[in-house]
Amino acid sequence: MVSSVSPPKSVRFRFKNPRYDRIVRLNTESIARTMGFDEDQVFDITLAVEEAYANSLEHSRQALGQADLELEILYQIYSDRLEITIQDSGCGFEAEESRPAAHSMEMNDRGRGLGLIRSLSDRAEVLSSPGLGTIIRITKLLLVQQSTSAHHGRKKSRS
Repeated sequence: MVSSVSPPKSVRFRFKNPRYDRIVRLNTESIARTMGFDEDQVFDITLAVEEAYANSLEHSRQALGQADLELEILYQIYSDRLEITIQDSGCGFEAEESRPAAHSMEMNDRGRGLGLIRSLSDRAEVLSSPGLGTIIRITKLLLVQQSTSAHHGRKKSRS
C-alpha cells in the first residue's frame, strides 16, 4: 500500500549582500510557532538557523568580500517536520572537512559552529565543494502529540 504524501509548503528568502539576521530570526520563529513547535523547540530551531546563517555569512565574506555575496534560506514545511536549507555563494570546502569528527571545522571563531547546529537539530547535513559554496540543511521533527500532552500534563499538575 502506497501512502500519499503531499509536497511540503515552501518559503524561500534570497539575500544579496545580506545583513538581515533579525529578519531571519523573526521568520524562523514565526514558521516554527505556526507549525506547533513548543517554545524550547522554537528557540533551538532559531538558534541553529542563526548559527548556520552566521557561519555562511562569515565564511562567504572571507572568500568573496562583499561584492558577490548571496545567501538563500529555504524553509520546507511538512506535516511532521521542518527542513531548513541555508545555501551560500562562498568558496566551499572539501567534503571530508564537514564530517562530525572533524572537530576543528565544527568550531568557528565564535566558539560554536557546526557542532552547535548538530546538537540543536534532529538532523544536520553539510554539503560543500570547493568553488561551489556550502549548503547546510537542518531538520527538526514535529512531535505534536507527545510534546502537547507532556506540556498539558505539567500545567495541570502545577495548577
